[in-house]
Amino acid sequence: MIILEKPYVSAPLVEYLEKSQIAVLKNEMSELLVKQGHKLNLVNDKEFVEQYKQSGKLYAVSENALVWLYPHLAGSELIEKVKIVKDKAEFRKICAKIFPDFFYKEVEMNDLRSLNPDELPLPLVIKPAVGFLSVGVYIVRSKEEWNAALDDIDKNFAKQCAVFPETVVKSGKFVLEDFIQGEEYAVDAYYDKDGKPNIINIFHHIFKSETDVSDRLYCMSKEIFEKNYGPFNQFLIDLNGVLNLRNFPMHVEFRVDKNSGKAIPIEVNPLRFAGMCLNDLTRHTCGLLPVQCYFEGIHPDYATMWNGIEDDVFSFVVLDKPYETTKTIDFEKIKKHWHGVVETRDIMNPAMSVWGFLFVKTDKAHRAELQEILNSDLTEFICQ
Repeated sequence: MIILEKPYVSAPLVEYLEKSQIAVLKNEMSELLVKQGHKLNLVNDKEFVEQYKQSGKLYAVSENALVWLYPHLAGSELIEKVKIVKDKAEFRKICAKIFPDFFYKEVEMNDLRSLNPDELPLPLVIKPAVGFLSVGVYIVRSKEEWNAALDDIDKNFAKQCAVFPETVVKSGKFVLEDFIQGEEYAVDAYYDKDGKPNIINIFHHIFKSETDVSDRLYCMSKEIFEKNYGPFNQFLIDLNGVLNLRNFPMHVEFRVDKNSGKAIPIEVNPLRFAGMCLNDLTRHTCGLLPVQCYFEGIHPDYATMWNGIEDDVFSFVVLDKPYETTKTIDFEKIKKHWHGVVETRDIMNPAMSVWGFLFVKTDKAHRAELQEILNSDLTEFICQ
C-alpha cells in the first residue's frame, strides 16, 4: 500500500508502481498521474484501509500523507507510533532511555523570547517539534546567534510552514537540544515482519561549515557505509526494544559525536525513506529503489553491493533557490561544468525552494569537485 502526495513523486517510483501494481491511494496526486497516462492500481479510501489491514505494509512518499492517515487510521497502533517518532519532543523522551545525558527542552514558539540564552547550554539546536528537512532549524553558539535565529523565525518561519500541512511542519512548538559536534548522516531502513532492522543506504550529509543547516550535498560510498553501519544498526535494534515496530519504513538522521564517537539520532521520519527523491540514488549503486526493498522484503547483500564501485562516491545535490526568485537554472550548463552528472531532475514547482536535483558519480580524480558543488552559489548557472 502506498500514498503518493505533493510536492513531488519521482519517475522511477511511478515506473515501479506501474510494474508491481501495488495498491495506490486514489487522491489528487495519483489521479493526476493517471491522467498523464500512468497505469496505477488506484483504490479508494475504504478499499485502501481494508487492504492495509490485510497486508500490514504501508509507505508514504511524503509526510503530507499524514493528513489523510491520521483520521483514516485513527486509534491504530501504527498511527500512535508514527506520532511518537514524528514529534521530536516525544522522540527525545524515547531517546532519553538510550542517551540519558542528552539535553533537550520543549518550548512554545511564543515563549522563545522569554528564555535567557545566558542560561542555556550553548551550543544548541533550535528546531520545530514537528518539521521537515531544514525548515526552521538553527544552530546557536552565542547570544547574538540566538537573537538572529529568533528574528528569522519571526520573519520567515510562517512563510516556510505554508508550503506544508501541519502534520509535516507545525509552527506551535520548538525543541532546544544539544548540538552534536561531528558529522551528520542520513539512513534509509525498514523493520521487517519480525522487527529486524534492514539498512538500505547510508548518506553522509556534508555541510559548508559547523553552522550550516542546508541540504545541498549528500554522499554515499562503500567507505561511508561500512564505517557507520555497525553503530547505526545498533541504534535501530535499541529503538525497537522500546517501540516494537514491524513492517515499518523510516528515514533516520544521525550525528556522530567527534569526541565520543557515539552515533546520536537527530530525528526519525516515519513511513518513508529519504525525501525529495534522495533515496533514488541507490538506483545508481545497487540498481534498486529502497521502496522495492521494503515491499518485496529484500535484504541488501552487504558483502557484494559495492562490487565494482568500491572507490566511487555517489552524490545527491539539491539545487536550492531563493524563495522569491522566478528565474530558472541551466541544467545543460551544469552537466558540462561538473564531471560525472549521471541524472538531473528539474522541479517545476514555484512553491518549492529548489530548482531541481543532480545525481553525480565521482571518481578519485574528480573528488575535489564535490567541495566546489557544496560551496557554489549557483549564480553562474542561472538563466538571466
